[in-house]
Amino acid sequence: MAASSVDVEGLDLTGTVLRERPDLVGRAVTLRRCDLTGADLRRLDLGGWTFVECTAEGSDLTSTQLELSRWRGGSARGARFTDADLTDARFTDVDLADAGFGGATVTDAAFEGCRLMGARFERSRGLGMNLTGCNLYAAHLDRATLTNTGLTRLRLTDASLRGADLRGSDLSGSTLHGADLTGAKMQGADLSDAELGTVDLERLRALEGTTINAAQAAQILYDVAGVVVLP
Repeated sequence: MAASSVDVEGLDLTGTVLRERPDLVGRAVTLRRCDLTGADLRRLDLGGWTFVECTAEGSDLTSTQLELSRWRGGSARGARFTDADLTDARFTDVDLADAGFGGATVTDAAFEGCRLMGARFERSRGLGMNLTGCNLYAAHLDRATLTNTGLTRLRLTDASLRGADLRGSDLSGSTLHGADLTGAKMQGADLSDAELGTVDLERLRALEGTTINAAQAAQILYDVAGVVVLP
């Protein structure tokens, strides 16, 4: 028999150890405008849960099962999603600044319109993560696997992508000013209409095998060799 569902609004769960709430654990739950600041949600099965305009700042979701979860609005600044299972999770317009996703499974997870400044995705696993219209200023995506996926309209200014696998991904319309691409794999990535920032010889090597447009190529020639391409 399927677990019963529950829809809760305005519940204060600040600092709560959620496993001690049998009225919620083990059920399909929708939380609306609830406060989970500093809550302990570690190692729980919250698959399919929905969080609508909730506050989960500083909450701990280490190794939590969050597959098919839905997050809409609200804030989870500084939350820890370390080693969580975010397969098919959806985050829409959520403030996730400084959140930690290190080692998380992000297969087919989607982030749309989210604030992810300073967020950490090092060692995240899985294919198909989609990031659209997100602010990833100074985010850490070192060694993240982001192959053959949509990474459009992202602000990646000063982000670290050291050793990240971006092969075949669509980065069109994104901003890469100051992004650290050392050791990144970018063959087949679409960078057309992306803002690349100043390109020197070292950065040019990182862009080997990518697709750019004519205007970008002319700017790179000027940056690297001072060559002016006439229209």
